[in-house]
Amino acid sequence: MNEVLRDLARRSGGLVTRAMATQVVPPWTLQHACAAGHLVRVLPEVFVATDLLVGEAGHATLPALGRLHPALGHRAVCAWAGGRAALSHLSALHVWGLHRQRAGDVLHLSAPVNPAIRTRPGVRVHRRQGFVVGPPQVVRRGACR
Repeated sequence: MNEVLRDLARRSGGLVTRAMATQVVPPWTLQHACAAGHLVRVLPEVFVATDLLVGEAGHATLPALGRLHPALGHRAVCAWAGGRAALSHLSALHVWGLHRQRAGDVLHLSAPVNPAIRTRPGVRVHRRQGFVVGPPQVVRRGACR
């Protein structure tokens, strides 16, 4: 993999967005890293270092997002949402230490009724009338990067 892209992935905990990558390398470098198996696309515009996928029996058939440790999966969906949604339901309970999610569990987001993000395999987007991604409806714990 390109040295600059490898360093970016290392510094960002294995998660790279297309926007982050194209600030430091040309788009074809990201495409080459995916084609060579160094990065895998887990959501639109969100990529993870392949060595971070869970390799346990039973997980091999899951989509790439379902093969991530929950903390990395949460970071991936936050990056994908881009501030248009917030972790909720069982995913929020995991962040607060009240419920333990495992690789392969559906990740939950709450969003306003009309955002551009939609439910997809491994991610359930809950639409809430009048929802605002900010206080007091959203309490930030930790940092999604």
